[in-house]
Amino acid sequence: MKKNSIVLILILWIIALIPLQSCTFFYGESVNLSYTEMFDSLWKDYNETYALFNERGVNWYEEYQKCRPLVNDDMTDQEFFQVLQKLLYPLKDSHVYVKTPFASLNSGEDNAPIDVFSLNEVCRQYINNPKKCGNNIITYGRLKTDSAIGYIHVAAFSSGQTGVNQNQDWASEIDIAISELIDTRCLILDVRGNRGGLTGNVSQISGRFCAQNKVYAISRTKSGPGPNDFGDGVELEIRSKGNVLYLNPIILLTNAQTMSAGEEFSMAMKSQPHVTQVGNHTCGVFSLALERCLVNGWKYSVSVQLVTDPQGNIPEGKGIVPAPENLIINTSLDQDLQMMRAIELCN
Repeated sequence: MKKNSIVLILILWIIALIPLQSCTFFYGESVNLSYTEMFDSLWKDYNETYALFNERGVNWYEEYQKCRPLVNDDMTDQEFFQVLQKLLYPLKDSHVYVKTPFASLNSGEDNAPIDVFSLNEVCRQYINNPKKCGNNIITYGRLKTDSAIGYIHVAAFSSGQTGVNQNQDWASEIDIAISELIDTRCLILDVRGNRGGLTGNVSQISGRFCAQNKVYAISRTKSGPGPNDFGDGVELEIRSKGNVLYLNPIILLTNAQTMSAGEEFSMAMKSQPHVTQVGNHTCGVFSLALERCLVNGWKYSVSVQLVTDPQGNIPEGKGIVPAPENLIINTSLDQDLQMMRAIELCN
């Protein structure tokens, strides 16, 4: 399975590079445009490579029938962009976007409510002398009211560039935070607002909180144009890593802006017996998104994977959901109900 994972990553990396070569016209170069051809090309690309029509409850051919009559070759760029909004918004997928020189759209986020959360406010109200490490991605400290309760916020699972020249060594600095909080009786591990990043960093950080090595998810990637053309499943596993492990009770804080690799992390953590999730459900976007280009240089992305838990349950579009008694939505920055519930459980 590890060999399969390496091969899959290499294949996806190569595929991801191919469409980028056609992006030389982005932001400025002129080409002879055919809006009808660009629309048909984009629709066909999604039809053959998008992995989640069933999970998103979208009949893609019906969307074509609704939107195709709106396209003509005499329209403006802005009008064509509006048609793409009509086409892609029904997917409600935060990994689906279009970027142009004048505007951008996101299928999931443009019309989604935002959970109220402020790391600065959490630190101001609750954390004594908060510190940072890992390229300032990790914030940690102890509660003002109880030094036996630790707090770690992980803002993302990537830092800076994530291409060939990436440098992601920052993730191992989670050891700094854990070492300073190892004597606490309980830890609040906060990934609210974490919009994702790299699976490798998920493995690095989750491994420091791993009591039991477990497969927590299975990912299948589109392998052909048919709706059921998927490759073999690749197992995602949480494994104990590092010299410093935190195995005391952990309260995992999530919200609807916990996305992508942030949700992988949430799945991994929830597989552990000492972890309790508190807050809102996560965003519900788990697939790798491959970026493409239209002939005019506009960039767009396609979700190409279906992720399930080991039992076959699909969290796409639903997210990772806390138990009912811990499902809490924040409505005010001044009163962080999710943080208050986490402290209550630690006590």
